[in-house]
Amino acid sequence: MARELYFISGSPPCWSVMLALEVKGLAYTPRRLDNTKREQKSPDYLAINPRGQVPTLVEDDIIVCETLAILSYLDAAIPAPPLFGSSPVETARVWQTICDCDANLRGPVGEISRPLFRGKATEVADKIKQAAETVRNELALYETALKDNDWLAGETLSAADLMVFPVIMQLLHAVGRDDAAPLQLAIHPVTEYFPNIDRWTKRLESLPGYDNAYPPHWK
Repeated sequence: MARELYFISGSPPCWSVMLALEVKGLAYTPRRLDNTKREQKSPDYLAINPRGQVPTLVEDDIIVCETLAILSYLDAAIPAPPLFGSSPVETARVWQTICDCDANLRGPVGEISRPLFRGKATEVADKIKQAAETVRNELALYETALKDNDWLAGETLSAADLMVFPVIMQLLHAVGRDDAAPLQLAIHPVTEYFPNIDRWTKRLESLPGYDNAYPPHWK
């Protein structure tokens, strides 16, 4: 089977899928698209994904778009290890964690990371600080959840961890920049402010195949 994944380096949704492929032990050919050249809007790619979005998984004549759709497809096709729980309660916890992330964390993290990555920390400092307050409150909930648990939604790694991890890593990559220090966002270093989250990220970083999924332009 020919399996290809179209992705943009550093995109949290793409990173989630790449991690899932590694967790499932599935070989694939990475097809990196250059966002600076808007390759995701090229005619060739639009023929695969008419919305011009990433990620897109292609398996022979099967095309699956959208991160959660891809994770669900992979879990149905290769059930072990399960990404969405092995019981109704586990499944509910996984989906609750994913929904909470999408509703409450992903947006504010973008409001912090985008201006920092673009070198506009001073220009929108107030907005970054406001978003950081929301993010700290959300991280505090994860910090509590990880106090007595290795993983976010149960006793084993799940799609919840694979969805939340790239969002938090994007955040940490941004707030660790030198121009973020004067803003005093009280997030970096994560070992000081959120030690349970720090230990959780290290568990994910130790997964087999983690380096294969790591954003190429961050290496």
